[in-house]
Amino acid sequence: MTKPKVGFYSVTGCQGCLLSVIFNEEELLGVLEKIDVKSFPFIKEKVYDGHLDIVFFEGVVTSKHDEEMVKKIRDQCDIFIALGACATTGGVPALRNFTPPENIQPLIYHKALEITDVDPSPVDKYVKVDYYIQGCPPDKKEILGFIDDLLRGKKPLMYSKPVCIECRHNGNPCLLEKGLPCLGPVTNGGCNSVCTNGGLVCWGCRGPAQDANFELMIKVLKEKGYDEKFIKQRIDAFEGLKYKEKEDAKKKWLE
Repeated sequence: MTKPKVGFYSVTGCQGCLLSVIFNEEELLGVLEKIDVKSFPFIKEKVYDGHLDIVFFEGVVTSKHDEEMVKKIRDQCDIFIALGACATTGGVPALRNFTPPENIQPLIYHKALEITDVDPSPVDKYVKVDYYIQGCPPDKKEILGFIDDLLRGKKPLMYSKPVCIECRHNGNPCLLEKGLPCLGPVTNGGCNSVCTNGGLVCWGCRGPAQDANFELMIKVLKEKGYDEKFIKQRIDAFEGLKYKEKEDAKKKWLE
């Protein structure tokens, strides 16, 4: 069989998601024997400009150049996968959407003012996404397992339950019960509760769970003594745009 042509691309971001792929080391070599990698920052000198069977796209759209690139790559491929928190939810860069412009202005690199900014947004604002691999960064085994499923002709299953399910399965004590601001109840799992396994709270880097109840989450955090400003900042860190989408959709439905 002809090896599928695969491309890895990136726009604004830290490229940590692409590093997660590279850091698979021995496992990666096995996968590379089954696919034809046409484009990959750090590995390929030139950016491939032809048709691709599968594309993994990392980063958040923050400029017209990013927007044009994501649309172009989408047109060139059959299967488009958003890779990591920035591509799936807007990630940390999307915090700019919740910050007054006057706070951002001093941080702008004025020699690059010719760059046309857009509000930082996940890629699905501009193109159709077939699959999402979430996390900041995504788990390397999850990425390779995803590729393996595609090679077998198997439709990858997207985990839809909250982090709490995995956390309980791993026998962890509930950090919310300890009074800590953990977003596990409203965050999509699939990470094997890696942060809470080590006693760290979930920040929501995998985006909202399918049935996330933010109203109840906010109520619980208030009962734990956290004020609205803190709660908003915590949710906005990774889930703010998707949370806003849910709230806007709810208001539209009620109208």
